[in-house]
Amino acid sequence: MAVAPDSPAGSCVLAEVEGLARRFDVTVFSERFERGALPGVEFVRVRAPQRPVLLRYVAFHLGMPLHQLIWRLRGGRTDCVQATQGQLPGADICYAHFCHAAYLRTHWKTTVATGPRRWARWATHAFNAWCEARAFANARVIVVPSRGLRAEIEGHYPASAAKLHVIANPVDTARFMRPPGFDRAAARAALGFGPDDRVLAFMALGDFARKGLGILMQALAVARAGVQGRVRILVIGGQAGEVKEYAAMARAMNLGEKVRFVGMQADVRPHLWLSDVFAFPSAYEIFSLAILQAAAAGLPVMVTRGLYGAEEFVLDGHNGWAVPRDAARVTAWLDELPLDDGVLAGMGRAAVASVAQYGCEPFRESWIDLIDSLTAADHRQAQNP
Repeated sequence: MAVAPDSPAGSCVLAEVEGLARRFDVTVFSERFERGALPGVEFVRVRAPQRPVLLRYVAFHLGMPLHQLIWRLRGGRTDCVQATQGQLPGADICYAHFCHAAYLRTHWKTTVATGPRRWARWATHAFNAWCEARAFANARVIVVPSRGLRAEIEGHYPASAAKLHVIANPVDTARFMRPPGFDRAAARAALGFGPDDRVLAFMALGDFARKGLGILMQALAVARAGVQGRVRILVIGGQAGEVKEYAAMARAMNLGEKVRFVGMQADVRPHLWLSDVFAFPSAYEIFSLAILQAAAAGLPVMVTRGLYGAEEFVLDGHNGWAVPRDAARVTAWLDELPLDDGVLAGMGRAAVASVAQYGCEPFRESWIDLIDSLTAADHRQAQNP
């Protein structure tokens, strides 16, 4: 619904389109498409409201086929159709960034969101689970970004097993690398962080409960005095209502200025560059771009043990830490966190090296190869019906 750098799934689709446009004519149906200079790419806007999220999904789901039909009546032609998740059941390729059925069945019970927000999120996941089931059944290929998500979809949709194909999410490593001229001290001071503070960055568009911000704050609230005296949490992103709620929680935990909320950012890189560690005790991810971006920015990453995608490159004690998703265990991690600049910098360099394999070019080539294989198969079938 948003093919743009600030959208987790949408930024992956944008990188894909940039590669496919070298070989194919591409038409993008989306509510928002920030393409820059991409000749040969047509954009058809499918309008959808920003809020509430469920209405946004429903509006796009209903509007997308209608816009595609009008486009075809005007002469549009396709050799291959791809849709993200279940947004167009019947597409040749389903690009899955979640398994909503699996999340509702196994992970939903762990969420701590309450009240209307909890049930609004349940309804959104339920609608998307219904859509993904139809999309998975009809797709020729299902592309997923991690081995963990592949296994999860196989478990919940056994008939889809032969269709699954893994293409890891991309990160623009050069763009996220901290430039030599970045004034880190000034950027930290502007947010109230001192030179001896150890800043833990936490980044999410929303759903702080699933992403683990509450656990991180609980852990800091009971950590030893030396840790509380130096460790600070920088929260990047979040919707206004959720930020207000968690800011109140921080005050109730007597964390005060130990937690700094900066809200949604057009460019998250400076906030990563001024930080020391990326902390992300999430309950469920399929291959978090936030983790890749933080690692590319030179931060060692703390993730939940067994988190999809992250488990494929985070080596405990080398480029980050894998910690059980429990406030007491996160507190133990905080109490043992190395506060030495040299140790953290060395782990940060290891994190940069570990994400080199997830660059944009290998990602684009993988997509070109996949589309080539499908169109070649169709051509052979047309020649030999």
